[in-house]
Amino acid sequence: MKASFVSIFLFAGASLLVAQSEPSKKRLVFPEAGTAPARAVAGPSEILKPFFDLLKMDKISEAYESLGKSSVIASKAENLQQLEARTRDAIDNFGPIAGFERVDSLAVGESLLRETYLSLNADLPLRWRFYFYRVDGQWRVVDLRVDDGIVELFEEAARQKRK
Repeated sequence: MKASFVSIFLFAGASLLVAQSEPSKKRLVFPEAGTAPARAVAGPSEILKPFFDLLKMDKISEAYESLGKSSVIASKAENLQQLEARTRDAIDNFGPIAGFERVDSLAVGESLLRETYLSLNADLPLRWRFYFYRVDGQWRVVDLRVDDGIVELFEEAARQKRK
């Protein structure tokens, strides 16, 4: 008896939802049996967050390994070693990384993207520029540059305000 009451209540509730949505022509759509929801594509921020989180823990090799999963940079071991060494030098010179923030994003078309981040080091921030290319619906890091060019960030921001 309880099972039929619940079934009637659920059916009546679903009818009520459909009836209320009639004026705006909304419909409830249920996925076909056996279909899986589409897998979410990792965007640049989902790729870069683990990278910076690992740098904050002073795990430079692991940070580049995490970035390498969505990068063509990792395909060349000598480039990866140079990046790790430069990153180690930067952290030694500017202090440990306490945090990070995105300061700019620039798209060129729909397949190229530049993300600019600051690492918030103890002594001075560093500017990180990541260049992404979208291939087969996936964002991949194709270039990475890091420097202490914070003055240029102000000049770029001033140019944007003048436009």
